[in-house]
Parts: sequence; structure tokens; C-alpha cells
Amino acid sequence: VYYAASKLLLHGSLPYGDFTIVHPPVVSLVLLPASLLGEVLGDPAGLAAARVLMQVVACLNVLLVYRLALRLGPRQLALVAAALYAVMPNAVIAEHTILLEPRVNLGCLLGVLLLLSKRPVWAGFFIAAACGIKLFAGVYVVAVLIWLVVSKREQVTRFLAGTALGAAVLVLPFALVDLSAFWHDVVITQLSRPEDATDHGFTRIANMVGLGYSPVLVAMALLAIALAVAVVQVRRDPSSPLALWLLVMVLAGAAFATSSSYFPHYGAFLAPPLVLLLSRMLEGWQRWPVAAMAVVFLIGCGVDLADQQGQATLTVPQGRCVYYDAVSLALSADVFEDPSPRCPAWIDGRGVALTRNTDWPADKSFYPAGFVADQRWQAGNVAQMKHADLLLLRSPPASFPEWSAATREYVLAHFTAVWVHARGRQHSELWKRSSAG
Repeated sequence: VYYAASKLLLHGSLPYGDFTIVHPPVVSLVLLPASLLGEVLGDPAGLAAARVLMQVVACLNVLLVYRLALRLGPRQLALVAAALYAVMPNAVIAEHTILLEPRVNLGCLLGVLLLLSKRPVWAGFFIAAACGIKLFAGVYVVAVLIWLVVSKREQVTRFLAGTALGAAVLVLPFALVDLSAFWHDVVITQLSRPEDATDHGFTRIANMVGLGYSPVLVAMALLAIALAVAVVQVRRDPSSPLALWLLVMVLAGAAFATSSSYFPHYGAFLAPPLVLLLSRMLEGWQRWPVAAMAVVFLIGCGVDLADQQGQATLTVPQGRCVYYDAVSLALSADVFEDPSPRCPAWIDGRGVALTRNTDWPADKSFYPAGFVADQRWQAGNVAQMKHADLLLLRSPPASFPEWSAATREYVLAHFTAVWVHARGRQHSELWKRSSAG
């Protein structure tokens, strides 16, 4: 979705006004080099370039964690913090593909490093850039302001000025094109996201901190020790950078723990403050909790990496109108084109459903019930299919979880399967039109 949004931006279409995307616009700017390469060499090459860029971001995040850990203790502990971040399962999940959290971390970590280097204006600018990728980076704005008020009050104004500058340069131009659509899609939709989480309570908290592969009670005990040690150290020196990381950990953790929406890669956002807190535990008797966490991290990292199996190569005739339920399939097949009256499409069909259902009851799961109940969304899909020569799908039409019975019947009556890939991590199917209508 983010690559496709960047591709449309390259072609002159603007988010919120011309197409739906339920996050701020900066990720579309960040991915422009990859989408430009895709314009020249084809979208499969562009996607590959974007994933290579993700690995660059991952390496920079490890380096930034190391540099920030040096502000807390000796080099040996900084190396431990960097190593823990590199194998934190949630970070591994987020960094293997084109997701937002690693880029948010990059902006926030760079911003904090600049803040500690007495450059509050640039710190605010880069943290604002991170907010322009995903709103929950606002946790860093709040945490930094609290920390500055306690320890370095003279820098508050300059930090806020940098934050305002970043928002004005990177976000405001897009928002002003259609302010109402921007506010609805980015703010209202995110604040009203319906229930879509599989983990709740202590199970979710364990997952959030990368300990989902250990017994929940063990995970909670290890986390409690880490937080207790950090609190004791912060009480000794409230102006220490450790206080800032504790604030980020507590504020972000509370937000994720109570959110109706949660996915494992969200936990990548907690990885930097967590490993920085853990590195401080090695100076005393608390080495065994750090070792235990490292073991769980390595197990989780190994499981996640083993699960990243490749997707089948698919060739689709050019010039045909292709309906897709996930834009990644169209990009991989190199048949993505700008939505048009000849071949309409949503680059983020799930985002469209969220923007149209901001009043969905918070205590009821939206996946897949919300999609099935949304008759306008179902009609929009069928309208796209009526223009299509081919369908690229992630599930068999007869059991497609997000389609209503009428949508399934339309597909089965007008298309026949020509290719099915059922191995590996991503199921995919190609269906060809067999009758008009």
C-alpha cells in the first residue's frame, strides 16, 4: 500500500483527495526513490529496492540504539543494547517488509540523539517527520516535552518550533489539499479503529515487548523487573536520558495495551526504549533477566525469519484490467496501474472500509464482519470487478472471508480459476473472466 501510494504521488495523484490511505503522507515521500526505480525497471524491482531500503533503515536503527546507549553507560552495555534490538522479534517482523514502524523508529531515534546533542530544533523536526509517517510517534513529542520541562526547560520552545517546522514542511501541504478528507482518514479513522486484535491483556503485553514466545507469567516478571530497575535509577537522577526512555516505554505501552487495534509489528516501536532499559540492568545483579530476554528474543527471531517464505512468481498479460484485493499482488505481477474509469481500483481496500465505518462498535470485531456488513464496500468491489478481465486474489472466492455471499456469487458466475498458488506464506490465485456482465 505504501509503495503504491508513493507511485501514485509520483504520477501526480494526491493522498486523501485522489485516493485513500489511512496514515500521514510522509511515507509516500520516503519511498519515492524506490517508486521511481519501479517506474524505470518495473514494480517488482521497485518493491525489491524498497525492501533493501528497509534493511538500510534496520541497520541505521541498530546503530542509533548503540549511539543512544552510549549516553547511558559504557561501550559494552551499548553493544548489548544494539544486539538486543537487532534480534527483537517485533522489530524483525516489522523490518522484513515495507512497514511503517522501522521508519518511525529511525525518525524518533535520530530526533532524540539530536536532542541529547543540544540541537532541539532539529530534534523536533525529525520527530515531527516520524509523526508524519505514523501518528503514534506523537508519544515521543509528549515524552520529550515532559522530560524537557523537568530537566532542560530552556529547550522547550526550540523543540516545539522544530516540531512545528517539520509538520508545516512535510504534512501541511498534503493536508491543505483536502483538509476534511485528511482529518477524517488520518485522525478520525485512527481514533475510531474497531476491534481487530487477537491478543488481549497480559498476552498482548508479552507480545508487545517481544516476549510472546515465553510463558506469560515469565514475560510479565521479566518486564516488571526491567521497569522497577529503571524507576529506581530514574528517581536518583530525573534529568537522565533514561527518564526519557522510561516515559516513552510507559506512554506507548499503555496506549498499545488499551488500543482496540494491535498487530505484532506495532511492538517494534517499543523495541528501542525496552532494550535501552535492559542495557542498564547489566550493571548490577540483574543479568539473568537480560539473558533470559535475549534467549526469548533469539527464539522468536528465528521463528519469524523461518516463516518468511518467498511468494510465487506470477506473469499476467499486460494491458488487461486486473482487480486485486491486495495491491502487493498486482505490484509483484507488474500489472499495477493508476486507478481510472477504465479500470477503477482501491490501493488500500481495507483502509477504505475503515474510513467508511468509523462508527463501528468498538467491542465488536471488524475483521471480517465489518467488511461483510458494509454494503457500499461490497458494491464498490463488484463495480471494480465488472471492469476487470482478471482477478488477483489472496483467498479462494468461494470462501473469501471479507466478501458477502452476493460478491462471492458474482465472481463464481463470471470468472474461472486459471492459476492457484497454495504453498508458502501467501496464498494467491488468478481468475479469468468467463462471461460478460
